[in-house]
Amino acid sequence: MPDHAAPAAWSSLALIAAPSFILSPLWVLAVSADIAAWRLAQVETYPREYFDPLWKLAFMWEHPLHFPLAAWTSVTVWGDQLWPELIGVLGWQDVWLPTWTYFVLTIIVLLVPLQKLNLDGALRARVAVITGVAVLGYIVTVYLIFFLTYTPVTIDHIRGVQGRYFVIALPMAAIFLASVINAGLPRAVLATMAITGSLFSGIISFKALLAAHW
Repeated sequence: MPDHAAPAAWSSLALIAAPSFILSPLWVLAVSADIAAWRLAQVETYPREYFDPLWKLAFMWEHPLHFPLAAWTSVTVWGDQLWPELIGVLGWQDVWLPTWTYFVLTIIVLLVPLQKLNLDGALRARVAVITGVAVLGYIVTVYLIFFLTYTPVTIDHIRGVQGRYFVIALPMAAIFLASVINAGLPRAVLATMAITGSLFSGIISFKALLAAHW
Protein backbone atom coordinates (compact mmCIF):
# COMPACT_ATOMS: atom_id res chain seq x y z
CA MET A 1 0.00 0.00 0.00
CA PRO A 2 1.43 3.45 -0.90
CA ASP A 3 2.32 5.67 2.04
CA HIS A 4 -0.24 8.31 1.08
CA ALA A 5 -3.04 5.72 1.07
CA ALA A 6 -2.44 4.47 4.61
CA PRO A 7 -4.22 7.34 6.45
CA ALA A 8 -7.29 6.97 4.23
CA ALA A 9 -7.38 3.22 4.83
CA TRP A 10 -7.13 3.65 8.59
CA SER A 11 -9.82 6.35 8.51
CA SER A 12 -12.17 4.02 6.65
CA LEU A 13 -11.46 1.22 9.13
CA ALA A 14 -12.10 3.54 12.07
CA LEU A 15 -15.36 4.74 10.50
CA ILE A 16 -16.56 1.15 10.17
CA ALA A 17 -15.36 -0.17 13.53
CA ALA A 18 -15.91 2.80 15.85
CA PRO A 19 -19.73 2.53 16.05
CA SER A 20 -19.49 -1.07 17.31
CA PHE A 21 -17.20 -0.04 20.16
CA ILE A 22 -19.70 2.65 21.16
CA LEU A 23 -23.06 1.00 20.53
CA SER A 24 -22.27 -2.44 21.98
CA PRO A 25 -21.45 -1.20 25.51
CA LEU A 26 -24.45 1.15 25.38
CA TRP A 27 -26.71 -1.78 24.46
CA VAL A 28 -25.31 -3.84 27.33
CA LEU A 29 -25.81 -1.03 29.81
CA ALA A 30 -29.28 -0.16 28.51
CA VAL A 31 -31.04 -3.52 28.33
CA SER A 32 -29.00 -6.67 28.88
CA ALA A 33 -28.61 -6.55 32.63
CA ASP A 34 -32.35 -6.16 33.18
CA ILE A 35 -33.08 -9.10 30.87
CA ALA A 36 -30.65 -11.30 32.77
CA ALA A 37 -31.93 -10.24 36.17
CA TRP A 38 -35.59 -10.98 35.66
CA ARG A 39 -35.00 -14.28 33.87
CA LEU A 40 -32.83 -15.71 36.62
CA ALA A 41 -34.93 -14.14 39.35
CA GLN A 42 -37.82 -16.37 38.30
CA VAL A 43 -36.09 -19.50 39.53
CA GLU A 44 -33.09 -18.34 41.56
CA THR A 45 -32.15 -15.54 43.94
CA TYR A 46 -28.98 -13.54 43.35
CA PRO A 47 -27.90 -10.06 44.41
CA ARG A 48 -28.85 -7.43 41.86
CA GLU A 49 -25.25 -6.31 41.37
CA TYR A 50 -24.34 -9.70 39.93
CA PHE A 51 -26.02 -8.51 36.71
CA ASP A 52 -24.62 -4.98 36.70
CA PRO A 53 -21.88 -4.80 34.03
CA LEU A 54 -20.04 -2.00 35.82
CA TRP A 55 -19.99 -3.93 39.11
CA LYS A 56 -18.90 -7.04 37.22
CA LEU A 57 -16.02 -5.14 35.59
CA ALA A 58 -14.84 -4.05 39.02
CA PHE A 59 -15.08 -7.67 40.16
CA MET A 60 -12.96 -8.74 37.16
CA TRP A 61 -10.34 -6.17 38.11
CA GLU A 62 -10.09 -7.69 41.59
CA HIS A 63 -10.31 -11.30 40.33
CA PRO A 64 -8.60 -11.30 36.91
CA LEU A 65 -8.59 -15.09 36.54
CA HIS A 66 -12.29 -15.63 37.22
CA PHE A 67 -13.56 -14.81 33.71
CA PRO A 68 -10.95 -16.78 31.72
CA LEU A 69 -11.39 -19.82 33.97
CA ALA A 70 -15.18 -19.61 33.70
CA ALA A 71 -14.95 -19.27 29.91
CA TRP A 72 -12.60 -22.26 29.70
CA THR A 73 -14.96 -24.35 31.83
CA SER A 74 -17.88 -23.33 29.63
CA VAL A 75 -16.08 -24.48 26.48
CA THR A 76 -14.55 -27.68 27.81
CA VAL A 77 -17.31 -28.90 30.13
CA TRP A 78 -20.52 -27.24 28.96
CA GLY A 79 -19.69 -26.63 25.30
CA ASP A 80 -20.60 -29.97 23.76
CA GLN A 81 -23.81 -28.57 22.26
CA LEU A 82 -22.33 -25.40 20.77
CA TRP A 83 -21.53 -26.89 17.36
CA PRO A 84 -24.89 -28.68 16.92
CA GLU A 85 -26.61 -25.42 17.92
CA LEU A 86 -24.55 -23.56 15.33
CA ILE A 87 -25.55 -26.09 12.67
CA GLY A 88 -29.17 -25.95 13.82
CA VAL A 89 -31.25 -26.84 16.87
CA LEU A 90 -34.71 -25.52 16.09
CA GLY A 91 -37.69 -24.27 18.05
CA TRP A 92 -36.91 -23.44 21.66
CA GLN A 93 -33.74 -25.53 21.40
CA ASP A 94 -35.91 -28.62 21.63
CA VAL A 95 -36.19 -29.68 17.99
CA TRP A 96 -33.05 -31.53 16.94
CA LEU A 97 -32.20 -32.65 13.43
CA PRO A 98 -31.28 -36.33 12.85
CA THR A 99 -27.85 -37.02 14.32
CA TRP A 100 -26.26 -37.93 10.99
CA THR A 101 -27.38 -34.56 9.60
CA TYR A 102 -24.91 -32.70 11.83
CA PHE A 103 -22.07 -34.86 10.57
CA VAL A 104 -22.94 -34.30 6.90
CA LEU A 105 -23.39 -30.54 7.29
CA THR A 106 -20.15 -30.29 9.28
CA ILE A 107 -18.23 -31.89 6.41
CA ILE A 108 -19.83 -29.49 3.93
CA VAL A 109 -19.13 -26.45 6.12
CA LEU A 110 -15.47 -27.44 6.42
CA LEU A 111 -14.95 -28.24 2.72
CA VAL A 112 -16.80 -25.38 1.01
CA PRO A 113 -14.38 -22.61 2.19
CA LEU A 114 -11.33 -24.43 0.86
CA GLN A 115 -9.68 -22.74 -2.08
CA LYS A 116 -6.22 -21.77 -3.16
CA LEU A 117 -5.59 -18.10 -2.50
CA ASN A 118 -3.59 -16.07 -5.00
CA LEU A 119 -1.40 -14.58 -2.29
CA ASP A 120 2.28 -14.88 -1.54
CA GLY A 121 3.34 -16.66 1.63
CA ALA A 122 3.86 -13.57 3.78
CA LEU A 123 0.56 -11.96 2.84
CA ARG A 124 -1.33 -15.22 3.28
CA ALA A 125 0.19 -15.64 6.75
CA ARG A 126 -0.88 -12.10 7.56
CA VAL A 127 -4.45 -12.86 6.45
CA ALA A 128 -4.46 -16.03 8.57
CA VAL A 129 -3.26 -14.17 11.66
CA ILE A 130 -5.74 -11.29 11.26
CA THR A 131 -8.75 -13.52 10.62
CA GLY A 132 -7.75 -15.96 13.36
CA VAL A 133 -7.42 -13.17 15.89
CA ALA A 134 -10.74 -11.69 14.73
CA VAL A 135 -12.58 -14.99 15.20
CA LEU A 136 -10.97 -15.57 18.58
CA GLY A 137 -11.79 -12.00 19.61
CA TYR A 138 -15.41 -12.45 18.61
CA ILE A 139 -15.69 -15.66 20.64
CA VAL A 140 -14.15 -14.02 23.70
CA THR A 141 -16.45 -11.02 23.29
CA VAL A 142 -19.57 -13.22 23.22
CA TYR A 143 -18.52 -14.98 26.40
CA LEU A 144 -17.59 -11.66 28.01
CA ILE A 145 -21.01 -10.15 27.27
CA PHE A 146 -22.79 -13.11 28.83
CA PHE A 147 -20.44 -13.06 31.79
CA LEU A 148 -21.15 -9.37 32.41
CA THR A 149 -24.91 -9.55 31.98
CA TYR A 150 -26.14 -13.07 32.61
CA THR A 151 -23.76 -14.97 34.88
CA PRO A 152 -23.60 -14.83 38.69
CA VAL A 153 -20.05 -14.79 40.02
CA THR A 154 -20.81 -17.71 42.31
CA ILE A 155 -20.86 -20.31 39.52
CA ASP A 156 -17.84 -21.69 37.69
CA HIS A 157 -19.00 -21.28 34.08
CA ILE A 158 -20.70 -18.73 31.84
CA ARG A 159 -24.40 -19.06 31.29
CA GLY A 160 -26.52 -18.35 28.25
CA VAL A 161 -24.04 -18.81 25.38
CA GLN A 162 -25.58 -20.68 22.44
CA GLY A 163 -23.96 -21.93 19.27
CA ARG A 164 -26.17 -19.77 17.04
CA TYR A 165 -24.43 -16.65 18.32
CA PHE A 166 -21.30 -17.68 16.41
CA VAL A 167 -22.93 -17.95 12.98
CA ILE A 168 -21.85 -14.39 12.20
CA ALA A 169 -18.20 -15.41 12.65
CA LEU A 170 -18.35 -18.21 10.05
CA PRO A 171 -17.35 -16.05 7.03
CA MET A 172 -14.22 -14.88 8.85
CA ALA A 173 -13.51 -18.44 9.98
CA ALA A 174 -13.84 -19.57 6.35
CA ILE A 175 -11.19 -17.05 5.28
CA PHE A 176 -8.94 -18.24 8.08
CA LEU A 177 -9.37 -21.87 7.04
CA ALA A 178 -8.70 -21.09 3.39
CA SER A 179 -5.57 -19.07 4.18
CA VAL A 180 -4.15 -21.77 6.46
CA ILE A 181 -4.76 -24.75 4.16
CA ASN A 182 -4.42 -22.89 0.82
CA ALA A 183 -5.73 -25.79 -1.23
CA GLY A 184 -9.11 -26.49 -2.64
CA LEU A 185 -11.42 -28.50 -4.80
CA PRO A 186 -12.51 -27.41 -8.29
CA ARG A 187 -14.93 -24.48 -8.23
CA ALA A 188 -17.72 -26.54 -9.79
CA VAL A 189 -17.41 -29.10 -7.00
CA LEU A 190 -17.46 -26.41 -4.31
CA ALA A 191 -20.48 -24.72 -5.86
CA THR A 192 -22.33 -28.02 -6.07
CA MET A 193 -21.54 -28.80 -2.43
CA ALA A 194 -22.69 -25.36 -1.29
CA ILE A 195 -26.00 -25.58 -3.15
CA THR A 196 -26.54 -29.17 -2.02
CA GLY A 197 -25.83 -28.24 1.59
CA SER A 198 -28.30 -25.35 1.47
CA LEU A 199 -31.08 -27.46 -0.03
CA PHE A 200 -30.32 -30.38 2.27
CA SER A 201 -30.38 -28.28 5.44
CA GLY A 202 -33.60 -26.54 4.40
CA ILE A 203 -35.42 -29.78 3.64
CA ILE A 204 -34.22 -31.50 6.82
CA SER A 205 -35.17 -28.48 8.95
CA PHE A 206 -38.64 -28.36 7.41
CA LYS A 207 -39.16 -32.07 8.05
CA ALA A 208 -37.95 -31.75 11.66
CA LEU A 209 -40.34 -28.87 12.37
CA LEU A 210 -43.18 -30.67 10.63
CA ALA A 211 -42.60 -33.79 12.74
CA ALA A 212 -42.38 -31.76 15.96
CA HIS A 213 -45.61 -29.80 15.52
CA TRP A 214 -47.86 -32.02 13.38
